[in-house]
Amino acid sequence: MGEIELPEALVKALREVRSVGVITGAGISAESGIPTYRGRGGIYDDPDEGDRTVEALSAHTLESDPDRTWRALFQIAGAAANARPNAGHLAITAIERKAARFVLLTQNVDGLHRLAGTQNIIDIHGDAFHVICTACGNRNQFNDPRTGGITSLCLNMHECMAANVAPRCPCGGVYRPDVVLFGEMLPEDKLARLYAELLDNPPDLVISVGTSAMFPYIVQPVLVAAAAGKLTIEINPEATEISDFVAFHLRTNAGEALPMIAAAMAGTEEGKG
Repeated sequence: MGEIELPEALVKALREVRSVGVITGAGISAESGIPTYRGRGGIYDDPDEGDRTVEALSAHTLESDPDRTWRALFQIAGAAANARPNAGHLAITAIERKAARFVLLTQNVDGLHRLAGTQNIIDIHGDAFHVICTACGNRNQFNDPRTGGITSLCLNMHECMAANVAPRCPCGGVYRPDVVLFGEMLPEDKLARLYAELLDNPPDLVISVGTSAMFPYIVQPVLVAAAAGKLTIEINPEATEISDFVAFHLRTNAGEALPMIAAAMAGTEEGKG
């Protein structure tokens, strides 16, 4: 079954869950080979590299030097294009199918939750495979090599990466990634969904997975759920700001813990403690 077992009290509580909210950070995609940003082994472990990354992925750099922003984006999108959903992503999809009400709030822009089949996603930071023209507002997307869906209407990621410059719209304008860059506000429509689905009516279960929990909009759903007496779980090998507030802190990776949680909700043997 793995190196850990779910506590018996947790298994029992999971069998009573009907609504679920899951919050994911870069840690869940690390098991698919995508580097994290914060935490052990993350890009920001190297202060100089971290500063360069933040500078490149900022709103003012996009405006003054879009090629530099896109070179940084191509590294992220390139890593994502070679990645596939792991056991953690797939378990979240299984949890969604089991729950009567479900929402996933993710900080990740790699599209792996979408590829895993999860439906109700609040991708609060956007999707690296989608673009918007800064001149005319036209929306487009890269052909996603992971799906095999190649169409002439989409941008060819490999050609854009080879050119190593910002992709351009047919109108001549520069495309920007449909992601939240440093210095930009979170999208109001997605924040409204966050409030409606996680804060105004907290689910029976809120799970935080692989996030360093450094932002209020990531921490708040967990704290609100805990204050309301809902079941809260953190899955993270390291301690974070929410570790002392959750009912259960599973110090392991998503690929091990989430399948057991899904199994426990379904009442199968794998989830038994």
